[in-house]
Amino acid sequence: MRATGDGSLLGSRDAVALGVALRAGELSCLELAEAFLAAADGDELRAWSAIDGDVLVTRARALDRIGQHERDHLPLFGLPVGVKDNFDTADLPTAYGSPIYAGHRPPGDAEAVRRLTAAGALIAGKTKCSEFAWMSPADTVNPLDRSRTPGGSSSGSASAVAAGTVPIATGTQTAGSINRPASYCGVVGYKPTFQTFPRGGVKLLSRTLDTVGLLARSVRDLRLAAAALASPSGGPGRSQELERPPRLALARTSAWGDVQPAAQAAVEDVALAAWDAGACLEDLELPPGFADLVAAQEVIQEVESATSLAGELETHGDLLSDALRAALEAGAAVPAETYATAKRAATQLGPAIAALLAGYDGVLTPSTTGIPPLGVGFTGDPRFCRAWTLIGAPCVSVPVAWTPSRLPVGVQVVGAPFADGRTLATAEWLLEHLAPITRNRV
Repeated sequence: MRATGDGSLLGSRDAVALGVALRAGELSCLELAEAFLAAADGDELRAWSAIDGDVLVTRARALDRIGQHERDHLPLFGLPVGVKDNFDTADLPTAYGSPIYAGHRPPGDAEAVRRLTAAGALIAGKTKCSEFAWMSPADTVNPLDRSRTPGGSSSGSASAVAAGTVPIATGTQTAGSINRPASYCGVVGYKPTFQTFPRGGVKLLSRTLDTVGLLARSVRDLRLAAAALASPSGGPGRSQELERPPRLALARTSAWGDVQPAAQAAVEDVALAAWDAGACLEDLELPPGFADLVAAQEVIQEVESATSLAGELETHGDLLSDALRAALEAGAAVPAETYATAKRAATQLGPAIAALLAGYDGVLTPSTTGIPPLGVGFTGDPRFCRAWTLIGAPCVSVPVAWTPSRLPVGVQVVGAPFADGRTLATAEWLLEHLAPITRNRV
């Protein structure tokens, strides 16, 4: 089995299928590494910030030399994984999306990268992200329509996975930086329960919000990578299946009027298709305080980002974008009581929202306000992700809603905190039962 040079070897199979072929010896790690390098050659989508072909080929050859017993105990054996540029990597430069750190070589890998490597993964390269995973988008384009943004801040990860260049990539989310780009690029994005995956060696914006997650083209691929990232005691990587069609709710939220009409129709069509396929479906009216959670997340992100990047602002303020510099200065000026009020909102309202979520296998809600915007200067509005990120709830973006123009509309499955297995299983049910239906209807 040989790579064709156009990436088709990677794009035609998901990670689980590739892993089976690798362990069986039907495909070598070197062949897969070369297929990746061929697919990424030229980087027309501008998804990659760093690739070292020599390092990748050396690692692939080393994996090919190990015996069958060891292969069988490496869940990610030989699989290329993209790593977002805010994760430290010793073998590749880590710039955090900023010219301040151009050429920066961390002394070691982030813990998540270490775990992926220990599970047999090939770290394919670093994917581009917005400046410090917040402001000033990267120049990455959307593979579904190159005139449009792939979203941010995990822009390179979403674009590379959607293009079939890698089957799995890492991401981080402070507001909507996994679920929004996954939605815009038509892939599956998983923001787990807060602190499910390790954050050591990740350049954090917000200590109470930043969450490490994953992007892939299937839920079973997400589970495969999640099992490698989770603690040895278990976690979302454990296989879980629904014993019946899921109990779902549709939460339009108070911001429903801000969703583009075609996107509204597509999201509602998904809900009806789920009901047609056997799911129990209810409309969920969120309490009035839900909007306060959205506002609280914005305050917390602004204040904690100002604290995290205070050193960069002080010593290299001239190398920050105007937008980020202004945001950091504004965050530093937020009164302590305003920040404390935002934290109280999360503490007081979060448990009630989590209790509502626990009554369902998944809550369907928009993850974006519509289709990916034109241009690369704006990565989209994260308002539909902010509150879920604040309360630490697991969210899985699923590519099941499409407009008549054949562009994806963001739909996410939200679960109760720590109910990641059930949330992933619900997302998988939707992908299995709804994708053909929704594609035909819209």
